[in-house]
Amino acid sequence: MWAIGVLAGAILALIFRINYFNSPIWILFAISLLIIAYLKPTLVFVIFALIAGMVMVFFRVSDGLADEKYIQQLYGKTVTISGQIDGDPETDEKETKLKIINLKFGNIEEVFGGVVYMSVNKNEDLTWGDEVIVRGKLSEGFGTYVGYMYKPKITGWARAMPGNLAIKIRNWFARRIAKLISAPQLNLGLSYLLGMKTGLSDEFSDNLKTIGLTHIVVASGAHLSILVEIVKKCFGRVSRMACVIFSILFTLIFMAMVGWTPSIVRAGTMSILATLMWYSGRKLMPWRTIILVAAFTLILNPMNLINLGWLLSFASYGGIMILGPLIREFFYGKKKVGFLSSTVITTIAATLMTLPITLYYYGAMSTISVLANLLILPTLPYAMGLVFLSGAVYGVFGIETIVSFFATKLLDFHILVVSWLGEMIQFLVKIPQYRVEVFWFYAVIAIFLVFIAWRKHFYAKKSNML
Repeated sequence: MWAIGVLAGAILALIFRINYFNSPIWILFAISLLIIAYLKPTLVFVIFALIAGMVMVFFRVSDGLADEKYIQQLYGKTVTISGQIDGDPETDEKETKLKIINLKFGNIEEVFGGVVYMSVNKNEDLTWGDEVIVRGKLSEGFGTYVGYMYKPKITGWARAMPGNLAIKIRNWFARRIAKLISAPQLNLGLSYLLGMKTGLSDEFSDNLKTIGLTHIVVASGAHLSILVEIVKKCFGRVSRMACVIFSILFTLIFMAMVGWTPSIVRAGTMSILATLMWYSGRKLMPWRTIILVAAFTLILNPMNLINLGWLLSFASYGGIMILGPLIREFFYGKKKVGFLSSTVITTIAATLMTLPITLYYYGAMSTISVLANLLILPTLPYAMGLVFLSGAVYGVFGIETIVSFFATKLLDFHILVVSWLGEMIQFLVKIPQYRVEVFWFYAVIAIFLVFIAWRKHFYAKKSNML
């Protein structure tokens, strides 16, 4: 109930802009309610847990809205902002795009929450974690960004020392791979393995959007699950405890290397939870996991609720873990499903669950996205494995030449598929963006789920009567 309270509270707080819970007393109040609910788990006191969850997220939202209100007063003014670069800056031929967090304005020592997005003159020296000071006109933000600056002047810049160790390891490993695989295959391989998508061309990125494959170059749950499975196979032969320890350790390192984005926090949290459940022998219930992890990520940052990556991540996971098995059961019953059929069903389920979100934000959908996913996803683990091995065996008796050759050829195939299908714009269906009506599609999915549940109950009852 606490998790449900967090979800409900986040929705209410962001819709009605609830900003009067910013006193720490509210946190103490919520903790007290949770203790009471734990000690007396009756229906009345369970409601206390629901209220506690709502109050906690109200507190987090109130704090963020207070910072946002101050920043809004600066829109249209020339200001000096200092902060830390979050994520890899994206540099093209003309400019460098970056995000900064831990915001300070002018001479004010107070640190404000939120993220400011900016485009600066081309600067290939800037990297993740650098401290920068910029001066320019602050404009209204978009999406989850509290502000935007176009071509501000960088008046100060310093590299954090000793810096992020995980990022240093990532960059070192990327340089090893770059000695064996050249662009554009290198850029695609690094985006798969390490979430480094800055080298992808605009044309290639547009083609990915056209055919609904943007998710393959964004480090997400699919990429993490592939890598964790490799770790489990390696250490599972030692012991279950070793498998758990190294799986969790690898998950945390991967999250640190690719960044604490909403989708990666979701994927990492679920991966750790699934690993612990596997070790304890308990069955993982997808719907319960989704609610708990969603509540946890919203407590960390309530603005995740309107973050596209967070929404797509949970929708895709729900499609794969909940809708997919029900579709499989509807068509096949208890029969064994082949690899191709299973892949098709999983792809369709994930596509259906993410479709309303995609239509709302992009106003477009590709009718060949399922085909594109079927051509790419089955070979994605092999591409990631070969790219990883290229860096891992670098300098080992010439083996890296063979491994990098096969990695390059497989990446060539992916580039060919994306380029070929990306030109088929006749399969792209467009509608106006930000149409709330598209979310009625979830009502159709809900009706289907209810029908499946009724059908299962009906046949079970009929079988018992016989």
